[in-house]
Amino acid sequence: MRLRSFNAPSIAAALALVKAELGPDAIILNTEQIGGAFKVTAALDRDAILAQRTPASALEPLDAIAQALEFHRVAPALAERLTHQAATVLLESPHQALAAALRARFPVQPLTDRQPTRPIMLVGLPGAGKTATLAKLLARAKLRRWSGVAITCDVIKAGAIEQLGTYTKALQVPAYRAKDAATLTRAVAQAPAGAFVIIDTGGCNPLDAGDLAHVTALAEAVKAEMVLVMAAGGCPVESAELGQLFAEAGATRLIPTRIDAARRYGGILAAAETGRLAFAEFGVSPEIANGLEIIGADRLADWLLETTTSRSSTPSLPPDQRRQAYGTRS
Repeated sequence: MRLRSFNAPSIAAALALVKAELGPDAIILNTEQIGGAFKVTAALDRDAILAQRTPASALEPLDAIAQALEFHRVAPALAERLTHQAATVLLESPHQALAAALRARFPVQPLTDRQPTRPIMLVGLPGAGKTATLAKLLARAKLRRWSGVAITCDVIKAGAIEQLGTYTKALQVPAYRAKDAATLTRAVAQAPAGAFVIIDTGGCNPLDAGDLAHVTALAEAVKAEMVLVMAAGGCPVESAELGQLFAEAGATRLIPTRIDAARRYGGILAAAETGRLAFAEFGVSPEIANGLEIIGADRLADWLLETTTSRSSTPSLPPDQRRQAYGTRS
């Protein structure tokens, strides 16, 4: 069940907000008066959430694109740009038109299509999935027979080192700890020549200048490329601001995670657009071996336009294993 709270000057106005946002199937759980305003708590059950649909294919191509972007809460300015771009190349299929628009605005630069020549440093909010993403990148590197090295700078969070150790032991990859720029420099220096070096960091609050300066200093110390890891499904406004802040700190690419656990992708589009970040791999599953995929404009258009909640091309786990896999987050 998804809970939402709505505040308005009157009960009638609050109920109108509930209906506009959640639809007629919303269940009112509580109403209360706080000072001169009224707060209404409402919810949708799981069936009502999954019953919501993205546009039907019977719509006119531009209408289908516009409705899909609205469903995904794509920021109006970006939605207008994408729709305009689609109109200039409009074919019979909305998928083809939207894919062309996405291709023009969002570059794709995977980390594992060719062996990086610089260390890769993963940064992002707490819980974004950085450590799991590190393991998935190392798994992809192993398939390409690249030597890999894992380094964690997250030496404070309880269980962080143990989590990384579990991954690197399974992948048979050497792992190091680095508490500051000096020890990070020594750890990178110990990596074999040509190794795929991936650096994990603790959760960073980009609104805290000290936090941001810390990860920036770490990256500069070893000339690492900073890559933002962001969970899908976030607020587009917040995501846009985060994308811009991390980009100003030096991030150049974005790895969206938990794609399979989100239904709206306006947030990751906003982050990439505002920060001018190229999409790297996408986290499509909690599975380490095949949990990352390189997603181009055609596949992304599929996700935005699809009319069902299932994604047959995305690996899935049984519910009990999925809860366990998502239970440990970096």
